[in-house]
Amino acid sequence: MNIRTVKIEEYRFIEDFVYEIFNNTAYSDGLAEKALVKEIREKPYYIPQLDLVVEEEGMIIGHFILSKLPISNKYENEMLMLSPVSVAIDKQRQGVGKYMLQEGIKLAANMGFKGMIVEGDPRYYQRFGFKTSTEFGIYASKKNVPPSVENLMCMELCENGMETISGEVDYSIYKALTH
Repeated sequence: MNIRTVKIEEYRFIEDFVYEIFNNTAYSDGLAEKALVKEIREKPYYIPQLDLVVEEEGMIIGHFILSKLPISNKYENEMLMLSPVSVAIDKQRQGVGKYMLQEGIKLAANMGFKGMIVEGDPRYYQRFGFKTSTEFGIYASKKNVPPSVENLMCMELCENGMETISGEVDYSIYKALTH
């Protein structure tokens, strides 16, 4: 497996890839995730070096984006949002997601970011060091409440990186995430 940044000419392919992955889940039709990828790339929070794919034998088998995320309208240069994370259907449960996250966490830490936020399955993300966001004093906005408190998680990218960061996660900066 090889990880690299997405090329501009691959943007459309990646949007369709993300749609296909999420359209095959029980919790999404894929449209929000596809729209989110496009929308992140249009916002000032986009970091091209953290729009990443995993390839195997020249084929893209995974994709994820880490983008800046303001917490209570601050900390956007310190905090990242991990979303969406997509692994090809025939490559799931084979270590691709684990590889992507481990590499993404290293890259983000090396770039000097202090923390990362994800909304997802705690049983999966806790393996990488994510903890319930409320442990860090970070809460979901009433505008976009996750299925449960445990679904919104954070991780520090450096020792005590988030000790001065707290507030509210408001995804309404993205139309694709408002529900």
